[in-house]
Amino acid sequence: MGRVVLAYHGCDITTRDGFVRGEVKPRISSNLYDWLGDGLYFFEGDWTRALKLARFSHDHPHLLLTRKPIATPAVVGAVLEVDRWLDLTTQAGIADFTHAAQAVVSGSAARGTPPPVNKAAFDGDTDLLHRAFDKAACDMVHAFRKILHEQALRDQDTAAIVASAPYQAARGAFEQGGLVSDGSSICADTHIQIAVQDLACIKGWFLVPGDRLLGDGELVEARKHLEDAERQRTAAKPRRAAK
Repeated sequence: MGRVVLAYHGCDITTRDGFVRGEVKPRISSNLYDWLGDGLYFFEGDWTRALKLARFSHDHPHLLLTRKPIATPAVVGAVLEVDRWLDLTTQAGIADFTHAAQAVVSGSAARGTPPPVNKAAFDGDTDLLHRAFDKAACDMVHAFRKILHEQALRDQDTAAIVASAPYQAARGAFEQGGLVSDGSSICADTHIQIAVQDLACIKGWFLVPGDRLLGDGELVEARKHLEDAERQRTAAKPRRAAK
């Protein structure tokens, strides 16, 4: 059995209920802010931080912090069972990342193009939420591992096949927010993020304490609110000039 983790996903309440009811299937995302690479993102062991993200996204829809707008902020819990981690809180994971990061830089130099950079997602973003360099390096880790795995399969090397099997999820510490106090080194919103690439690792969904599923009428209203938010986001997008 792999490592079992309780993790939390900030989302719209319709998504929360859809996951718990089994009516919505999870999807992997690929966004500029997906610093651990493509995946479905969670906060490890901290549902209040996940809800804080959902509320911030709801209050600042123009920042496009989530793939879909959040009309009614909510959080859903998930039971994850992961055998193979790219764990950036360990020396082995950091070594993988370092090797990949060097390859990103050297590859960009060979092409004569600048490497991707971590940058602010909006004015005043001191956390550099659009971490394109980190994403490129994590994607490179997965690419290197895929090459090793394919070679092991060709060689029919059982030990190498097992050792190079694709990572199912990535995990990393994300320091965020201002310092909690003068003289402190702790940031107010620091958390552990998880990006799940293998959705089979999600063994189940649950509500956090105190929450309940919406009734049928409430769910209809919540969906209307979400549709309104989606229309507003679409209307706010800049139109492309006709050629």
